[in-house]
Amino acid sequence: MTGVTDKPTFVGIGAQKCASTWLYRVLQDHPDVYVSEEKELNFFSYHFDRGYQWYQKHFGGREEQKVFGEISPSYFTESDVPRRVFEYRQDMKIIVSFRDPVQRALSNHRHEVRVGHLNSGDISFEAGLANNPMYVQQGCYATHLKRWLEYFPSDRIFSVLMEDIQADPLGVARRLYEFVDVDPDFVPPSIEKRYNVSYANRSQGLRKLKDMAYSMASKPGLRWTWSLGKALGLRSAYRKVNTLPSEEAIPEPPAELIDGLRDRFAPEVKDLSRLLNRSLDAWL
Repeated sequence: MTGVTDKPTFVGIGAQKCASTWLYRVLQDHPDVYVSEEKELNFFSYHFDRGYQWYQKHFGGREEQKVFGEISPSYFTESDVPRRVFEYRQDMKIIVSFRDPVQRALSNHRHEVRVGHLNSGDISFEAGLANNPMYVQQGCYATHLKRWLEYFPSDRIFSVLMEDIQADPLGVARRLYEFVDVDPDFVPPSIEKRYNVSYANRSQGLRKLKDMAYSMASKPGLRWTWSLGKALGLRSAYRKVNTLPSEEAIPEPPAELIDGLRDRFAPEVKDLSRLLNRSLDAWL
């Protein structure tokens, strides 16, 4: 088995729709940090049967960086993952992010609409909740975090709220850099960028064609074609033709539904507040 120095030093675990892409980009920006080229390796959750060598080959492109890792939001909720990560590297540093669980569920729904997972024609939030129990289960933060705390002490877990990132992105970036043990004074170019902005597709068929083109352009030696498409204005043209803001496509959910979700999440929010030792009253 390879030595500890050949193993990633940190792993981002989600939660889903909680700014994990922003964290990935900020880490990627730092010259002393290497992150896997593919953001979500999902090794400890979906691909554990591929073995450690498959996992570690994703970090073979690094140069002198001693700090390296990956971010896979699927890790947060999968019950076997904390043990698997611990058995792989006991001193792994864990990065986790949270947001208002109701807002997270709404964002989850917008994503499901964008990728076409609702096929009944009803794209309301109510239909999404009925179709996908993970809208709620993903927001049970305290339940999932406790599993991680069984294996990793709190000083090895970097916890941040999406609201913190929105209020003070540079401050969060500096604390993140301190946590992974690199120069905290570096200012990442991605600091003010927004990622995964929600929208709906007018045509799922056209979206699938775009995704196929992106998949082909992502292959080694062909990535320049995607950049060329952007330079020629093809990506902008696609957005104009086939996308519209989510709020125009998805009906506003009833207030009583949102209130019911807040009541459902309240015990988890209070428990998470205790675990993080900070007030989360704004989520109640």
